[in-house]
Amino acid sequence: MNRNEFEALRNLPDKLIKGDIRFGKSKQTSPSVIAEMTIETSGGQDLKMQLRYNGDTASKTINVTAVGIGPICRLDVDGTEHPPAGRNHKHSVQTERCPDRNLPDNVTPRADLAGMSFRHVFGDFCLKAGITHEGISSRLTKRMGHEPAR
Repeated sequence: MNRNEFEALRNLPDKLIKGDIRFGKSKQTSPSVIAEMTIETSGGQDLKMQLRYNGDTASKTINVTAVGIGPICRLDVDGTEHPPAGRNHKHSVQTERCPDRNLPDNVTPRADLAGMSFRHVFGDFCLKAGITHEGISSRLTKRMGHEPAR
């Protein structure tokens, strides 16, 4: 996938996540909790979204993967420092090699999201990507101190 194909996919109308968001914990992901879901597209591209929240550091990550291609977009908020973009930044496809290399190029700062709730970060991401979520978040989101997304 190249940048033009990524932008065409991002700009598709009618991207949809159906169902409730349910975070789960495992030994492999502790202390983070993870939710995984499918993004339906009008173009038929098979997309998966993974949400990751680390309660110890309050870091939030949203990762979108095109099945069979690799990661195409990732938003990191209050996470690990990524010079020069800082702790709040977005990765996205720039070249055909990016999905194979875990999106290293042209990382965009997103300082505007620093300290925001997961609900706000998820809502902002979906709004900018044209994704509609039909469902609610799990009770765990309430325990994170946030209202369920609607």
